[in-house]
Amino acid sequence: MWSVILALAIGLVYASLLYLFSKKYGKGLTILLFALRTIVTAAIVMLFINPYIRQRTNKIEKPIIVVAQDNSASIVMTKDSMFYREQYPHLIESIANTLGEKYEIDYFTFGQNCHQEISPLPSVGRNDRGQSIGRNDRFSEQYTNISNALNTISRQYYKKNVGAVVLLSDGIVNQGVNPELTIENHPFPIYSVTLGDTMAYPNMTITDVRYNKTVQANMLFPLRVTANALNNKGEDMNVTVKLDGVEVENVMVPVSSNRFSRTFDFNVDSGDEGTKQIDIVVNTRDGASLSSRRVFITVTDKKYRILCIAKAPHPDIAAIKSALDDHYEFETLFDDGLPTGDAQAQITESLRDYDLVILHQTAMKTPIPSLTIIGAGTDYEAFNASQDIVSIRHGATNTNLDIRARHNSGFGLFTIASDIKNQTSAFPPLSLPHSEIVFNGRHDELFNMNIMDLETANPLLAFANDSDGNKHAFLFGTGCWRWKLYEYYHRKNNDGFNEIFSKTVKYLLTEKDKELTVNHKESYLNTESITLTAELRNPGGELLNDADLHIMIRSAGKSYEYVFSKGDNNYNLNIGMLPEGIYSYRAHATLGGIEYAADGTFTVETVGVEAQNLTADVERMRTLAQMTNGKHYYIADIQQLTKDLENDERITSIARQETRYDELINIKWLFFIILGLITIEWLLRKIFGVY
Repeated sequence: MWSVILALAIGLVYASLLYLFSKKYGKGLTILLFALRTIVTAAIVMLFINPYIRQRTNKIEKPIIVVAQDNSASIVMTKDSMFYREQYPHLIESIANTLGEKYEIDYFTFGQNCHQEISPLPSVGRNDRGQSIGRNDRFSEQYTNISNALNTISRQYYKKNVGAVVLLSDGIVNQGVNPELTIENHPFPIYSVTLGDTMAYPNMTITDVRYNKTVQANMLFPLRVTANALNNKGEDMNVTVKLDGVEVENVMVPVSSNRFSRTFDFNVDSGDEGTKQIDIVVNTRDGASLSSRRVFITVTDKKYRILCIAKAPHPDIAAIKSALDDHYEFETLFDDGLPTGDAQAQITESLRDYDLVILHQTAMKTPIPSLTIIGAGTDYEAFNASQDIVSIRHGATNTNLDIRARHNSGFGLFTIASDIKNQTSAFPPLSLPHSEIVFNGRHDELFNMNIMDLETANPLLAFANDSDGNKHAFLFGTGCWRWKLYEYYHRKNNDGFNEIFSKTVKYLLTEKDKELTVNHKESYLNTESITLTAELRNPGGELLNDADLHIMIRSAGKSYEYVFSKGDNNYNLNIGMLPEGIYSYRAHATLGGIEYAADGTFTVETVGVEAQNLTADVERMRTLAQMTNGKHYYIADIQQLTKDLENDERITSIARQETRYDELINIKWLFFIILGLITIEWLLRKIFGVY
């Protein structure tokens, strides 16, 4: 308001000097010219001041219909598979186009995860960065998590005008919680359409297998199998476990009802070191095989000792310990009771009895590999004095920052699954005092920091070697236990958290004098590309990639030979998909007349979860609709869906008032008004002989 008064005052003063004492014009013309000059001058002054103008507009927002399509493989594993592959996509597209005339339509597909699409069904696949890769991806997902899909939609459309969610699925869930248990507070009505085969055929299926992927040699390890029988009352269920093709245990139980479920606990002797194949088969008394599952385990004869030295008890310690397998001995020591001086040096020397030390908010010179977690309790001076890899100084403020993780796509020391890379950005933030972090040499960053939604180049989890060749990792921030809880809440497992920290520990434990290392996952699915990375070091410990690196992969009498591509001081290889089996490899390179070699194994597993149960769960789909005040349909009745949506009085447009602030100088019509007023004043003065 003050800017308007100032502009008018300047305009009045200028016009007064020009016209108030002028005798050249008549009274009426003088008043008109005075007013024109005042308005023009005031307007020009306002442009120099350039205030913001508040504008309010009413916007009509059409209702949104969210179409969520089940993209799992079970949809096309029934007798109607040709219909769902050929006719169904056109049917859904037609219905979507009809709804699009009246509503705004958003599309999602879901399996293990939920993705937004630009059409009712995906036409291409995605790589680990979520980018299109030009591969048909319809009905290919091996897991179904309806609860995750509905939660994703609920969060993304919070306080938006969503009229309904159209859920197209067979209702078969094999990952996450049962959606009917968490649907009570879903904010939008669900119009569910049951797909697939609704006929309940007699069958026996393996629904779950629980086991440790790494076990100690020559010891019994537990194996838990859950099997279901549908419409098999009066028959016998026979469950057989085989290790490397040799039967080790067999159990037979009578099926007492038409909806029968039983959990079997086996204790299997792991045998000698190596990778072992376990087959679980469910059949009837006459030996007809009805369901089978194959898994692989790694048997090792080495048990690593890990010592955790912490400033005080902290939930991070328990979370990291839980991520490690049984072949680690984990001990904890709190530094409040540690000696100092010469006794401290003795403690440091005694670390050589361990394979790895984890330092949680404490500092100590370590002659072995270490994982250091820095937080508010870390003494920066003591930390900087204990090693020469990285220096930390307190920042400009004494505040603690909330720091989120962002995966570094250029990281090549080891690989983590693509879905884990994507979900880490949603993990809860770690806590770290405002700090300046400077590495004194080469380091590799698995995660970088996102601070207040801003991407930074600061490392969050980084790896480096000391002058003796020992490997060290640094996690800048405490609170990783929240990652574990977050993942379990949203995915009902800790696979991502466990993979991050177990692979971090395994990398740190890799022998420091091993000059050629090949990094890979222990197990791959037969539906995913197999990627490997490798590092080659000269005797001085320097990373090189001058030599060509070859690898020979063997399985079941077949062999495959590849050459790694060269990256930034490392090697990379993507060999695509391989059939199920146990694979051994030998990588080799020649540099300066020296032959370098590395051997190892990995497994490829067939995902058969979607094929275990192919009967659509009509009751679940009906329940989801009823609990959200929606409606349920079969695929044959889907045309009625569009009519019911159009007749649903709850689905209406809403008017929203938007307030926008624009700079005065950006209002184009104001220029033409000023120009017009100046022109009128000039013409009047011209006509009456002043110009």
